[in-house]
Amino acid sequence: MNESLVKYLAGLLDADGCLSFEKHIGQDNRIRIGIKLSLVAANHIDQHGFVPSLPKLTGMGSTSITQGKYITWAVGKRSELEMLLPRLIKHMVIKAKHWQWLLDYWRIYRSQDHGQKSLSLEEWNTLYAQYKTSRATNVGPIKPKNHPTWAWLAGYLDGDGCYSFRTSKNNNMRLSVTAHITDISCLKFLQNAFGGTIKNNSATENVKVWWLGLGPANRSFALSFLSSVVKHSRFKKHKIEQMIHYHRQRLSVSKATA
Repeated sequence: MNESLVKYLAGLLDADGCLSFEKHIGQDNRIRIGIKLSLVAANHIDQHGFVPSLPKLTGMGSTSITQGKYITWAVGKRSELEMLLPRLIKHMVIKAKHWQWLLDYWRIYRSQDHGQKSLSLEEWNTLYAQYKTSRATNVGPIKPKNHPTWAWLAGYLDGDGCYSFRTSKNNNMRLSVTAHITDISCLKFLQNAFGGTIKNNSATENVKVWWLGLGPANRSFALSFLSSVVKHSRFKKHKIEQMIHYHRQRLSVSKATA
């Protein structure tokens, strides 16, 4: 994998990925744990088959289909996770600390020097409660980041972003990102990098939305921003290309009539 793919995956997994403990009950009724990385996408979102191609692109994991319309990429093999997770975590902005906590615990659990090789049900329940708490409290990158990379941003926006393009309604063109309030640090990270506004979601409590205008009033910025993101986008590339085409077409008309 080249770094651009790793960064894109880090962004997409920040939005839609899941790293979780797996429980395996032995004959002694003791619980052994593993971890599994998974990413799910609907066919109508992943129209060009990016997720099905991940086992070949990364050399890791496998895919499965649910209900004929959802494709899941899953990685659970120890050697593959040890290669993949450190590279992803380095670039993640939201789930890096949480995933590092999971990885660290898993490593301690399976260490040859660690005597406790299995858990009781009570111990498992305690661990699972810590796992849930970790996702809400261990939010953010491992090391502070000054500016998002374009590949990470394209992945994150492919997951949690929405590009609005309605030229029939006063040229309403904008980008929005919706996040739970526990992840508001990511919205502030985007706002610091690109401007825009963070607002409450009127329909859902504890949800915030980052809005960024990409219409004619911001054409120069919009073209620069969209042209940088489209190079890496996999799911929403066509919508971004439509917005770029609209701006360039209007720009050509303006120059011709000047």
